[in-house]
Amino acid sequence: TSVMMFLYIFIFTTVRDTKDSLVVTNCGAEAIPFLKLYGVLPMATAFIMGYSKLSNVLSKETLFYVTLVPFFIFYIAFAFLAYPARDMLHFPPPPGTMMHPAMALLRYWSFSAFFIASELWASAGVPLLFWQCANDVTNLEQARRFYPLFAVIGNLAPIASGKTMSAIVSRQATNDDDGFGMTLKYLALVKVSICGGIICLYRLVNGMSSKGRALALTRSMKKGQKCQAKKKKPTFAESMVELSKSKELRAMATKVICYNICIELTEVLWKGILRKKYTNKSDYMAYMANFSQIVGITAFILQIAASSIIRNLGWMAAALITPLSMAALAIPFFLSVSLGEKYVPAATALLIGTVQNVISKATKYALFDPTKEMAYIPLGPEAKVKGKAAVDVLGARTGRSIGSASQQIMVIIA
Repeated sequence: TSVMMFLYIFIFTTVRDTKDSLVVTNCGAEAIPFLKLYGVLPMATAFIMGYSKLSNVLSKETLFYVTLVPFFIFYIAFAFLAYPARDMLHFPPPPGTMMHPAMALLRYWSFSAFFIASELWASAGVPLLFWQCANDVTNLEQARRFYPLFAVIGNLAPIASGKTMSAIVSRQATNDDDGFGMTLKYLALVKVSICGGIICLYRLVNGMSSKGRALALTRSMKKGQKCQAKKKKPTFAESMVELSKSKELRAMATKVICYNICIELTEVLWKGILRKKYTNKSDYMAYMANFSQIVGITAFILQIAASSIIRNLGWMAAALITPLSMAALAIPFFLSVSLGEKYVPAATALLIGTVQNVISKATKYALFDPTKEMAYIPLGPEAKVKGKAAVDVLGARTGRSIGSASQQIMVIIA
């Protein structure tokens, strides 16, 4: 199971660094709030509605494949078809030198589509597909011991991904858009190979779990327990109304939304500073690859201690470490930016922002996610499928969108 997590996070890291390299260098970091609010949020809503609808008609295994495979078809098509034809597909630049971020997103629409798909993968990969599988095969007592350990191997993925991306970028024949295109093709082939690995591991884990469930069912029937009649599955709207009554799901949704608001407010500002220093796609990707390696190393170190933290300090203390560390580092970062380059050099602000983002992500992977997933285990099947999808996909996108809207309002006021 931990190997599956490794593969999911490996893909997440590569697409995160790639989407930022495409959008930030072409449209600017200030375009990201527009894209997340008007592009990612509607698509996330459509994804949840489609996922919930399919969960009523497909088996869990088929639903897994139907959710997973389209992402990799898109990444192959983008690398081998869309990006090589970018000049033909994209709109010509408007007259004048300045272009509004929203207009830039429309002009580079294929890059925007890649960004949206990658944001959906960020919510559908590890949070939904992996943890749903893990929650199905793990009980609460096992989770306290094993969930932090799952992530020990899983959090080596950013290191491996960063090393892989750095190696591919360093071997580019040229440092221009064509060289970057070859990097995209190599990464797409890596993604497809990993997709095959995920499917094989899922079949193995799901097969073992199915045998265990079948054995338990046989034992219960021998004891004279009757199988419950199959109930009519509720509609998406009925499910959401019923799930909204769950105190646990409301608490988890609040937790996810607030985390994503906070990370959005700091991350976009940090990426804006980063773009000023690295205007070339390949250089930007190389920096992000190194950043991912640092995140992975930090998360791995924290993960080793995570089991002890949860066991000795308790669930609540472990869950509070992420928001407290984010706030403690966000204050000096915002202060360094607000003072301006006259008092704080841009390189210093970039360093503080990088440290803040590293700690925010590392503590999320090591503590925030495992503690959140433990809360799902006692819940019913409906909450584990539709409730989890709503919290992890729509909740995350809602938080990002609120952060994006806040930034747009602040820009207008300023």
